[in-house]
Amino acid sequence: MKVSTNELLLALRAPNSGWLAALVCALDEALQDPDFGEPQRAMVHSLLDAGAVPNAVAVAANDRLERFEETVKDLHSLLVAPVVEPLADVKARPKLTLCGSAA
Repeated sequence: MKVSTNELLLALRAPNSGWLAALVCALDEALQDPDFGEPQRAMVHSLLDAGAVPNAVAVAANDRLERFEETVKDLHSLLVAPVVEPLADVKARPKLTLCGSAA
């Protein structure tokens, strides 16, 4: 069954489409990753065709996802500069007022 873009856009407007949105976002990311090849796509197809995820697979996927999230957090912390708090002991500079004279 091929679903059109318009059908998907309409389905995503429904109040109960949270899981659909999450799966579409995850699938979009996966399809951009060259490591998500035909063997993994076939596995996703078979899970959808089966209509269920075996418990052992769900547990293993959750474990793997936790490790993946940790990797993303570690990479994020390396890429984002830490926020530096201003020193409390340093006195604020006085406000300067510009004065001009008409000469």
